[in-house]
Amino acid sequence: MIGLIIRQANWGILGSIFGAIVGFFIKIYLIDIVGLTQWGKYASFSAFSTLMSTILSLGIPWLIVKYIPHFIEIDKDKANQIIRKCFVYSLVLSISFIFLIFSFSSIIDQYIYVKINNFSDFLSLSAFQVPIAIFTGLIIALYRSIFKIKEIVLYGTLVIVPIRAILTFFVFTYFNNVLYFIYIEIFTSLLSLVILLLLYNKNNLSLFIKRDPNFVFDTSIKRYSLNMYANSVITFFSAQFFTLILSILLPPIYTGVYSVLLTISGVVLLLINNLNTVFTPAISKLFKANNIDELSELYKKTTFIVNLIAFPILILFVFFTKPILFLYDSTGHLYTYKYFFYIIILARLFRLSVGSAGSMLVMTGLEKYELKMQIVRGFSMIFISAVLYLLFLDEKNTICNFSYENFFIGIVIVFMLFSLLTEFYRVISLYNKLSIHPYSKYTIRLILLSIPLFYISVIHDFDFAILDYIFIPIFILLLYFSLFYKKIKSIYKEILISD
Repeated sequence: MIGLIIRQANWGILGSIFGAIVGFFIKIYLIDIVGLTQWGKYASFSAFSTLMSTILSLGIPWLIVKYIPHFIEIDKDKANQIIRKCFVYSLVLSISFIFLIFSFSSIIDQYIYVKINNFSDFLSLSAFQVPIAIFTGLIIALYRSIFKIKEIVLYGTLVIVPIRAILTFFVFTYFNNVLYFIYIEIFTSLLSLVILLLLYNKNNLSLFIKRDPNFVFDTSIKRYSLNMYANSVITFFSAQFFTLILSILLPPIYTGVYSVLLTISGVVLLLINNLNTVFTPAISKLFKANNIDELSELYKKTTFIVNLIAFPILILFVFFTKPILFLYDSTGHLYTYKYFFYIIILARLFRLSVGSAGSMLVMTGLEKYELKMQIVRGFSMIFISAVLYLLFLDEKNTICNFSYENFFIGIVIVFMLFSLLTEFYRVISLYNKLSIHPYSKYTIRLILLSIPLFYISVIHDFDFAILDYIFIPIFILLLYFSLFYKKIKSIYKEILISD
């Protein structure tokens, strides 16, 4: 199983690395042209569109990943009917959203996004972006359910990303309005969706079948779907709440800064996210077969592999904070937020250290614990944001001075604290219910090695010579991989044997 997961995850990681590298240069190019303020508007649009697509997805991608692998083996007709009904629901909701957004975009702009000028133009474009995102999530879940990650990477990344990059460089030679980047995203996302849909329909299950009037969703499927729908909406709300609140309460430049810092530090999350695309259905299969011991070992190994790759990358990000942030903003304004960047990196380290804990919960019948945690987290975020608002943004407040900056500081610190508490809760829940945890002795050693390196990289204060950009990464990578050479070798042999 570890061989299958690593091979398929490698395709995802390949695509993510390729997309991240291209995206890195595209964003540097774009932000230099449009500026942090316009990029903040784009980040606000992106958060709004993703929220809407999450709400309208009805948890369907989770339903497909959990149930379609099982039904494909025992009842293909039922699998086909489930997929058909999922497409019908998605189509009805997409059409409804298009009508509503064109009717109310000006009202949302006037009464909610009061800090952003002319945001209704962005909101109108979500009428195209959101339906595409809904169906893209559905078709990707179908590919994931049959362990075909390669197709997602080939046609969703390796083909589409270069097209998007070429169009971006060409268009922004003549324009400096970030709206044109959204036009490009809509076009390329639609192209990718059409390719994936046609190939899946041709090579796998048919997506265009007749309705079976006797077909109904099983009660267990409905219950799981409702739980995962609530979970996905609340999870997104918890993850994106601060971006949403910044875009509503602060000028767009702060949303732009926050978005850039999250984007840079979030590169390493591509590793865990791509691992989850393969590991999630594997968790379901092992759990249904009651192979808890194998699942536990697999969880530990995947956590170690992800952290071995991600930790040194994050350490290097901290070492080279200044040149990285100046790449995105040559004025130096972004670099004044370097300590916020360190705090966000620390939050990423917490997230990576527990591996696929969230996926483990939702695929082993413990989704209610994940849901409870996300509900508490969501309400806590609302409460704390309200407190920060009263302290720093209420002009009538006589205790603290009106300050966008202090509100922003508070949001970043709370983001880090919630990351720590969330991952701690997930690990405790897994251990209490299944006696499973992500920490092998190698992962613990990896964490202990990273703590002093992170501290050294934060307190360093010197200018880099050209050769430092070569020797420092080589030294850190060799340090990590040499100390864990034996474990890496044993995992590699296991992968070869599984072939």
